[in-house]
Amino acid sequence: MKVNTLGLAVVVLAALCSAAYASTIVTTSTIDGGGLHTTSANYAIDNSIGGIDGISSASADTAKNGYIGQLTEVVSVTVTSTPDSVGVGSTAALSGTATLDDSTVSSLTGSDVIWSSPNEPYPIASISGSGVLTPADVYYVSPAAVEAVVDGYYLGASNTTMVALYAPDSIGDGIPDWWRNLYFGAATPTNSSDCATCDFDGTGQNNFFKFVAGLNPTNPSSVFVLSIAPVAGQPTEKALAYNPILVGYGQTYTVQYATNLAGAVYAPLTTTSVLMTNGNQVSLNDTQATQTQKFYRVNISLP
Repeated sequence: MKVNTLGLAVVVLAALCSAAYASTIVTTSTIDGGGLHTTSANYAIDNSIGGIDGISSASADTAKNGYIGQLTEVVSVTVTSTPDSVGVGSTAALSGTATLDDSTVSSLTGSDVIWSSPNEPYPIASISGSGVLTPADVYYVSPAAVEAVVDGYYLGASNTTMVALYAPDSIGDGIPDWWRNLYFGAATPTNSSDCATCDFDGTGQNNFFKFVAGLNPTNPSSVFVLSIAPVAGQPTEKALAYNPILVGYGQTYTVQYATNLAGAVYAPLTTTSVLMTNGNQVSLNDTQATQTQKFYRVNISLP
């Protein structure tokens, strides 16, 4: 039997084209320096040949690019607030910077970071998903300020920054703009009823006192009360109670006494039992109420 063998031949054709023709089909990149240093007004890049590897920088960032699929780990993150001191009625923008395991850094917007604070809802009212911090209505009148903690979390790394919150007082009478605007509709006094020394609702407690005590200056039933009563079976003691109180807003309550109202000099009451409170009222006993006459008052102060 005769077997015929067929041979297969592969023919490779090479086509040559002119330089003019090549220029019409080859597109060059304006950012690939082919291993050279390339710059623009806002950007600089040092490429390795092939344009995949290299180190590039823009503004404050330095990025190191490697092979496709290269993994990097976040080593640490720094969070900041702009500004770091913000008044009621304004907001602050939160942002951050991440440091990677190859020592390069990258800026983070407010939306990149997960934000939280142990000081919500006071003195921080809220922090949005985009990193906008809004203060609550604080009682710390400028230049006093309360410090709040802001925590930022990004890809396993976390960091904390502090933000000072205060209440602007446009006219400097001790009443902040937010409080007067809340109750009287204007940040500054507009008539003879909404000034600091005015008693709008006729309770005998003026507007400044009502701000400090956390009261409603337009409601006659919103007053601060100190009551004194005898203690059964204890003739040398007096039971004292005062309300309402604000907890966590910075107010300090000090019970004081005097033995004569004529040119009275009040001193802190130190002969007291343990203070008891239900969150709205404070109760205590004066254990040394032995004087013929004794007068009490509560001093309320802001930071």
